[in-house]
Amino acid sequence: MEERKKIIAVLSVTTLASFLAGFNARLAVVGLPTIAGDIKADIWSMVWIIQGFMLGSTVFQLIIGRLSDQYGRVKIFLIGIGIFTIGAFLSGISPNPKMLILSRIVQGSGGAILMSLSITILTDNVPPYRLGTWLGVNQIAWRVGALLGLTLSGFIIDLLGWQWIFLVQVPIGIAVLLWSRGRLPESYVAKESKELDVLGFSLFTVFLTLILIGFTMLGYGYRDASLSFLLLSLVFLASFTYVELKRENPALDLRLFKIWQFTGGIISQLLYAIGFGASLTLLAIYMQSVMGYSPSYTGVLLVPYELSFLVFGLVGGNLSDRIGYVPVTTSGLAIASISLLFLGEFSSLNMITVSEILLGVGTGLFVSPNTSSVMTSVPPQRRGVASSIRNISFNIGFVLSLNVAVLTMTRFLPYEMVSHLIVLGGTSQGGGNIALELDSLGKAIRQSYIVQSIIMALAIPFSLGRSRKGSPKDQ
Repeated sequence: MEERKKIIAVLSVTTLASFLAGFNARLAVVGLPTIAGDIKADIWSMVWIIQGFMLGSTVFQLIIGRLSDQYGRVKIFLIGIGIFTIGAFLSGISPNPKMLILSRIVQGSGGAILMSLSITILTDNVPPYRLGTWLGVNQIAWRVGALLGLTLSGFIIDLLGWQWIFLVQVPIGIAVLLWSRGRLPESYVAKESKELDVLGFSLFTVFLTLILIGFTMLGYGYRDASLSFLLLSLVFLASFTYVELKRENPALDLRLFKIWQFTGGIISQLLYAIGFGASLTLLAIYMQSVMGYSPSYTGVLLVPYELSFLVFGLVGGNLSDRIGYVPVTTSGLAIASISLLFLGEFSSLNMITVSEILLGVGTGLFVSPNTSSVMTSVPPQRRGVASSIRNISFNIGFVLSLNVAVLTMTRFLPYEMVSHLIVLGGTSQGGGNIALELDSLGKAIRQSYIVQSIIMALAIPFSLGRSRKGSPKDQ
């Protein structure tokens, strides 16, 4: 009975944190064209508004994993809530793209702590054979937040302005911080040394920043400069790998990749994230820029995906506890890949809705079981680092997905036209036929969905090829 009370207390905090993270994740999806038009941002500035958050979230994962394993999960978790809330406030008062991007980086660093340590704290306090189910509940909290973020953000933008999609997060963040204090037991006893790998953290930060700048330069048409940045990023990646393998206390323990159950799960998640990352953003852009819907109506039309994931996120976790994660994650990837092909057809609203539901089924079946398999594949004292690697793989895949989507679209339409139609959809560039231009934008988005579907399908062999002991009960 006491154990159950403890789990419920922990779950009440981790689900609130997941709710806040999900709420934030979907708030900007339907507002990007509006934000871009108001602060005069082009398409790559729009991408950086999203990937600024992901950049901050990704690089700080390195520090979070080590700090949580050294000093305890709860203390760092509470600090993360504060940073996230401050970042939300700064985003809401940003007058231009540069400040908004920097503010989103700050918010991303706090978001990294919320997402990483909520999973780690839950793993520390829940028996392994029930972990898949409780992770499913945690994912549902994220989806409820995402659902409210989608439905409310459009109305907030229409009634109050885009700034308030960030400012409304401030009181929620304060409420989560107050609720968390005193309710989280520190069940983990720190066993790691106090040394921080500053060199490894710096090398990884430079690597990721350079690769994102390289893709951005490529999108602007600066191919030589882009190639230089991308090659230089590989140099820093190689240096980071060398340093981490040599260090006794690395920022990112790459030796975990010797565990194939862990490695297969991380690779599967990376490819999944590249396939999934831009899907809802592209759909929102299509609905607003091509179909001419308002932010509020667009948010409502994206709800079927969130509801579908809400149901199948729980189903996926429960199924993985019963029959093992391999068949569940593999089925999820296959369904998600097929749904992306359907989603890009845009034949009717009914077809879009059915495709959204299928995408929710596929992603719901994949996420919780894959997370459970990754977290239970490593020793308890390495769960903080494992959770960080898991989040890093998703974040890198997510930002690569956005870049791949833009680069794919600009292969079929001039960059200036894509940027203009997304930000100012409904007005023609240079006196052309707006209907034809918007139809061309729809076709370009369709090509991006095809590429995403292929990448999603590439994750299937890595999901199938993992340990035969697919259930946490076998660990």
